[in-house]
Amino acid sequence: MTAVTDDALRWRYSPWSKRPLKTWALLFVNLAVSAVVYFTFPEKGFTGLAILLMFGMTISMLVPIRYEFNGKGVTVYFLGTRSFRRWAHYRNFYVHKDGVFLTSMKKPSSLDPFRGHFLYYGGNRDEVVNHARRHIKR
Repeated sequence: MTAVTDDALRWRYSPWSKRPLKTWALLFVNLAVSAVVYFTFPEKGFTGLAILLMFGMTISMLVPIRYEFNGKGVTVYFLGTRSFRRWAHYRNFYVHKDGVFLTSMKKPSSLDPFRGHFLYYGGNRDEVVNHARRHIKR
């Protein structure tokens, strides 16, 4: 689902529709690890901790994410929360096979994963890359 209006671009990425086998496999691994913890440790609190950790680390690969580009910046809607960054916040971007990575670092850095956002394409690779190219001055 992609909508383009003037300088706005909105889309939704759903891992269940884009990569169903990988998403099912991830769900299975999360549940399998939780089951191993359940049957291995006598304290059942560890099972809750395992579920919390496994699903907490992989939740972005299991639930849909909505994105919006407009003239002001980038908005990400995830699990009912909204995160907005102005275009001036970003100084560089990297195009990948599955999405585009927006970063506040001018040059590639080991801090990139902590300082940027990875936005998955929703069948709209060219539009996303063109918007990033137009708004982020390298």
